[in-house]
Amino acid sequence: MEYARPLATNSHRLRALLDERDLILVTGKGGTGKSTLVAALAQLAAKRRGRALAVEVSAHPHLSEMIAPAAQVKVLNLDAEEAIGPALGRLLNLPGIATAVLNNRIMRMFIRTSPSVREMIVLDELGHLVAGCAKERCPVIVDMAATGHAMSLLDTPRAVRDMLRVGPLAQVARRAEALLTDIRRTELVAVALPEELPINETIDLVRRSAAVGVPCRTVFVNQVPAQPVDAADRKMLDIIHRDNEGALGRLASAALNECEAVDLARAQIDRLRAAVDVQVIEVPRYAVSDPRQCVTQLVEALSQ
Repeated sequence: MEYARPLATNSHRLRALLDERDLILVTGKGGTGKSTLVAALAQLAAKRRGRALAVEVSAHPHLSEMIAPAAQVKVLNLDAEEAIGPALGRLLNLPGIATAVLNNRIMRMFIRTSPSVREMIVLDELGHLVAGCAKERCPVIVDMAATGHAMSLLDTPRAVRDMLRVGPLAQVARRAEALLTDIRRTELVAVALPEELPINETIDLVRRSAAVGVPCRTVFVNQVPAQPVDAADRKMLDIIHRDNEGALGRLASAALNECEAVDLARAQIDRLRAAVDVQVIEVPRYAVSDPRQCVTQLVEALSQ
């Protein structure tokens, strides 16, 4: 099958994303190809800016398997457990006290079981990475959790700020919120499939992200198929299907079913555009299943 191509009218949006942002946060419904897009964006950003940092916030890291070794992309797994020490050191500004806290079994259990504290540690470590990379114009592209957990993470600074007006944790929340809501430095990107449920979740994500002050301005719709035939040939398929009951008729029926599937995909993309004010970048359907080859194909498609 022929593959759909990204819309040329969105090339300026892609250039702005890759050239100007210090932090790109990528989320979406599970199974939409989020990690594949992160790997592709990181490689494209590295081509344009010399290097890039791809960060996974996942208990099961796999980005390093998807990115070519020569791509000038460093891959880092941001683990909350490992980030506790550095984050506490910055938070307390007293390494000795931070070590004492980490050695205290009750304090470690509190940190591990408190969602807000864990999420603030992740955000503080992420902010620290961005601050270091920004000096070298190295963008940080983050493979976030799926939509629901990602939105909880992004909303944590506001929630903490509402609860705590003063103190070290309130300061961390203010720093994180300042970075996340700075639309010149940070951009939230959503990934969807041209199907009803992923599109519904993406529409909800766009609305919720605006409410928490981290607006999603770009949606990549993954695995977009192209029409297998043009309009004139489709009329001919209708005639063949109607007038033939044998193998030729069955072949025409299969082709018409494929056309209808493409129509449904296009209808979902149109519904997304009508529901929310975002730039939609259409990504071709992959021709291969190997993750690294998928990334290579995606990089080539987005480079056109």
